Amino acid sequence: MGRARPWLRSAEARHQAWGYLFLAPMFLLLVVFKFIPMLQAFYLSLTSYDLLSPPRFVGLRNYATLLEDPLFHQSVGVTAYYVFGTCVLIWFASLGLALIFNAPLPAKNVLRTIYFIPAIVPVVVYAIIWLFLFHPYGLLNVALHAIGLPAVQWLSDTRAVLPGFILSSLWRFAPYFMIIYLAGLQSIPLEYYEAAAIDGATGAHAFRFVTLPLLRPTILLVVVVSIILMSKVFTNVLIITGGGPAGATRVLSLFIYQTGFQYFKMGLASAASMFLLFGTMTFTLLQLRLFREDARG
Repeated sequence: MGRARPWLRSAEARHQAWGYLFLAPMFLLLVVFKFIPMLQAFYLSLTSYDLLSPPRFVGLRNYATLLEDPLFHQSVGVTAYYVFGTCVLIWFASLGLALIFNAPLPAKNVLRTIYFIPAIVPVVVYAIIWLFLFHPYGLLNVALHAIGLPAVQWLSDTRAVLPGFILSSLWRFAPYFMIIYLAGLQSIPLEYYEAAAIDGATGAHAFRFVTLPLLRPTILLVVVVSIILMSKVFTNVLIITGGGPAGATRVLSLFIYQTGFQYFKMGLASAASMFLLFGTMTFTLLQLRLFREDARG
């Protein structure tokens, strides 16, 4: 029997080798279905490609075209409005719900399960549900009428359509991030709260000086994941409005789809996808740095 390799003689090294071996299939999937397509998209962003003729290298012309395209500027603005409008509400609403469901409540587990249902509804079903809710005679306007407010043209009023989408996204994603916050809250040892109570801390003080500092990693996770998810919104916009009215809901992912598969400008669409990728990465790295500096401070 051959002599073992020097780096495999220790038990720790063998455990690490087995770990890398088990990770290899997932890493291979990431390379094949994530990293290689990203490199191909970057290459296509430097070409003129219409899906019919071979790609023709044009350098940075697609990026320059996008910077001068008013529709691209509108899509970036719509995406920023939607992402930050939705995410800020989700951060606070999901944390508030987590605090409520973490408290002793009758039938707490049943209530958690019921409230989590919107997060597991298929996205097409979710979009169709809200398409009916946004109808001029849908439940939203019925509810407004019941409290004496005028009906809102959710799908034809450019001022109301994005707030409507933000409301629908809050309904769908707040339960998802509530579960993440719940996991973070339940990982905080009760001894910290008992020590704070002995020192005379009120509930507000315990939340500020115990819960929030210990919940910082969970908050970072929620902030980063929510921004990534919201920046990729596509299916519900396509089904409910198709980007209208007057481009008021044409988010960047829909702009990429329309540019590539309706106007057959794959090079331009790939360049727009690179803008979306690098914008999301930049903001994620910024959040990581801010939270790291806050933790050090």
